[in-house]
Amino acid sequence: MMYVLWAAALVLGQVSGEPDLRTTAERTEYRETSAHAEIVRVLDGIAAGSKVARRVSLGATTNGKELAVIVLAEDPVASAAEARAQADATGKVIVVAIGNIHAGEVEGKEALTMLARDLAGEGAGSSVLKGAIVVILPIYNADGNEPMSPTNRAHQNGPAAVGVRANARGRDLNRDFIKLEEAETRALVACFNEWDPHVFIDCHTTDGSYHRYGITYAGPKSPAGDQSLVAYSRDTFLPALSLAVEAGTGKPTFWYGSFEGEFDAGPRGHSRWETFPADARFGTTYVGLRGRLSILSEAYVYDPFRERVENTRNFVRVALELAAENRATLRALTAEADRRAIEAGSALGEPDDLVAIRWKVVPAPKPVRVLGYEEEVVDGKSVRTDRQREYECELWDTYVPELSVVRPWGYALPDTPETRAAVEAIRRHGLRAWKLDAARNAEVETYEVVSATPASREFEGHVLVTSEVKSARGKREVPAGWLVVPTGQALGNLAVYMLEPQCNDGLAAWNAFDPWMQVGKEFPVWRLMSPVEAE
Repeated sequence: MMYVLWAAALVLGQVSGEPDLRTTAERTEYRETSAHAEIVRVLDGIAAGSKVARRVSLGATTNGKELAVIVLAEDPVASAAEARAQADATGKVIVVAIGNIHAGEVEGKEALTMLARDLAGEGAGSSVLKGAIVVILPIYNADGNEPMSPTNRAHQNGPAAVGVRANARGRDLNRDFIKLEEAETRALVACFNEWDPHVFIDCHTTDGSYHRYGITYAGPKSPAGDQSLVAYSRDTFLPALSLAVEAGTGKPTFWYGSFEGEFDAGPRGHSRWETFPADARFGTTYVGLRGRLSILSEAYVYDPFRERVENTRNFVRVALELAAENRATLRALTAEADRRAIEAGSALGEPDDLVAIRWKVVPAPKPVRVLGYEEEVVDGKSVRTDRQREYECELWDTYVPELSVVRPWGYALPDTPETRAAVEAIRRHGLRAWKLDAARNAEVETYEVVSATPASREFEGHVLVTSEVKSARGKREVPAGWLVVPTGQALGNLAVYMLEPQCNDGLAAWNAFDPWMQVGKEFPVWRLMSPVEAE
């Protein structure tokens, strides 16, 4: 009912001369999608007319476009410090939601802007704002949004033209969360460091298999992350979110994925439902590795544009309501994740304290029923018919450790021009680290490179490296000027993930240590098996 009243007020506003707070999608009956300037204009208008909204900026894109954010809170806040103080004082959670990381997938951009307007219209009485402070960045890949063309994602069921997947440098921002090479990712991770949200929501649109779900979803799943948080997401929060969305809209939702053989020629199989890897290069997996709840929202490309926007808007709204309702649980879970990481890193290499650095996917114990369609092969490709069908499938979206290491007290590495990319990434991720002012003796474990195999082709400007090493342990002098990164910190799991050379998604894989990735060479990052304090 609140949305209906607010929509009516929008229409009346056009008659009375008040600002038009509709998005381009709404104004054009969903024939078009919004440019960056239009989203900024609407956000500014919402904030100007609201007692609960404030406009802030996270920085700029590669081409200098503002990363425009609107913050909604029962008692308005305009900075991370204010938000954290209010959340701690009231027991609320902080939620960050983004859209348009892939700028051809425009549903989140429109839906999040509308949702910001909804919450602003509800004001301090909003059920969401009673339990949450909401930070909305509707148009994250603003540079990719602007070169709109009808040939981009032409298979979509509207709008007439959209932007491109990559940013201005031709990079996929949803593959950048470990290397942190792009201006947009650096700004977003700085937001995570400053605002420290308990929940992160990332809105996409899947090309995916032929199915009957308005939204598919995923959460944190890295075996290197806090497993209590992963279990809560998988077993409690996301199932509750799915049920609530279906109860409220009548539209089913399901785990994000595709039938096997999605990109193969010829007929597609329907015995497995598969998903994306558990690499932290993906934003939602990365946030989970930081010990926070993440929610991936995937609208369905074959639905009409209006329906995709409405489905995204409803899904995120319900996610916010659940987060607000369960704020005490979420705050406790994330605080416990931090505490466990801090305590584990202070335990001096307990043999049973293992951190996964490689993983494999395994099927869930029980099969699932996936709502789909009967398909036919036309010109060598599977196409859907209008005949509905349910498929019994193995659910292949659980990740378990394949290679793990004992968590060290910390890591040490030289701070030189050759390691500068790694040192800068460590600092940008928000990891606590310090330079030694004098040499320190320590028990260390070092690695010798046994093999370093480059990938067969370039990926995101890199040729990824898969390495194998052997270790040796003994007393060494850690030189003055080296950087020390303890694992006894909230982001300790992330430190291990980034700095272990055999991690298939760590800094070594992303070429940060290539001068040393030769057989017989010593890897430049030492594992500290005894404390090396700053003073």
